Amino acid sequence: MANAGLIFIFTVWLQGQMSDLVILKTNPHLIADFVSDPTKVPPIFSKLRVSYWERQFGDVKRELVEAFSDQLTEQDLIDIDQIYHVRNMIAHAHVSVGRDYMLYRPGNTRREQQVLATFNPQPVADQADPVMIKLSFWRPEVFKSMSDQIERLDQGCFARLAESLGVPHGRIR
Repeated sequence: MANAGLIFIFTVWLQGQMSDLVILKTNPHLIADFVSDPTKVPPIFSKLRVSYWERQFGDVKRELVEAFSDQLTEQDLIDIDQIYHVRNMIAHAHVSVGRDYMLYRPGNTRREQQVLATFNPQPVADQADPVMIKLSFWRPEVFKSMSDQIERLDQGCFARLAESLGVPHGRIR
């Protein structure tokens, strides 16, 4: 469960970066003040940032994809989508201290179809109906794969988007 907690917290961190990128892209007049003094956050930017903290990950994701549609690669879009779904899976999983995995059931048919299309899991014998997804973040290869994806978004995608705005990536990290 500790690994799931780490992954979840890093998705919150990624959402913060996405929010900052959207704010700066849609309010370019704020960039100079935001960048000029790394020890301070301009009050108007801070107010906008706080308003984004109240938004759902999916809403911020949609705004980011719209704002940077011409700059996002296919891999960026896949990573963002998968992180979105993993975040929701962790947040809505059935957890038991008696087992080393968590269970997730998409809340409705539309969400189930989105999750299945995003991850394309291999069917298993005696698959539950409706679908039940086993989250095994304790497995080193699963945790490593998620960590790599988070790093790819941070160090690759978000760094590149920040640079395109003239904002040092470290300023939104």
